This record gives sequence, C-alpha cells and structure tokens, in this order.
Amino acid sequence: MQTFWKHRKVLFNKEYKALGWAAFPNILLFQFIIPAFAPVADIFMLIGILTGNAGHILVYYGLFMLVDVAVSVLAFHFEKEKKSRLLWLLPQRLIYRWLMLIVLFKAYLKAIKGELQGWGVLKRTGSVQAAKGAYKVA
Repeated sequence: MQTFWKHRKVLFNKEYKALGWAAFPNILLFQFIIPAFAPVADIFMLIGILTGNAGHILVYYGLFMLVDVAVSVLAFHFEKEKKSRLLWLLPQRLIYRWLMLIVLFKAYLKAIKGELQGWGVLKRTGSVQAAKGAYKVA
C-alpha cells in the first residue's frame, strides 16, 4: 500500500503505458477496492441464506466455486503442480482469505492514521556457510 501510494502518479499516466493503464489499476481494483467490499458481500450472502433465499444463493455460490476450482485446476496444469495441493483451495477460501482481509483492514487503519509500517532491521553477521557443491560451475 505504501509503495502504491508513493508511486500514485503512475496511475492512469500515459507516460508509463501498460504500468499506468493496466498494472496499477489492476492493483488498485483487485488488491484494495474489491477486498474492502468482500465482507459486505459475505454478510449479504448470510442474510440472504437466513431469509429464505438459500436456494438461489447457494446455486450462485456453487457456480462461483466451480469456476474457481476450474481456473485453479487449469493453473496447476499449466504450472505442472501436484493436483493434490488443490485440496488447500477450500481452507484458503474459508480461512486464509479472512486472515488477509484482517491484515488489509489493519493496513487501511494505519494508512488513515498516517502511520508508516516499519520493516524492521536485519542484523547482518556474514556467518552463513554455503552447502558443499552449491556453486558448481559447469
């Protein structure tokens, strides 16, 4: 978020071509705007289910999950990943997504308050040893 804000002049700037007209709007939309409204959509889904519209909502949610699984299977196929890892899709949807939303909202609060996020300092000791054969030159 800090990087996006620091380089906000890139957004819709014709000097930056695809970066300003494709990449930055993509980041803005899919990393900041849509996730901010995700909890609202989930609340409306729960309200709909509890008020007697469960049939319609669950059909649409099922279709969404089918598309999500199909895209994931295709991505795993292209990347030649183990298909068994697709089992993590359900916990990702139910748990990880909410954890990321919590992190996003904490970042929003920091940004609204004008606080910067610290990255910490790594003490460099130079004590790491390379494994034998790690740097073979052919």
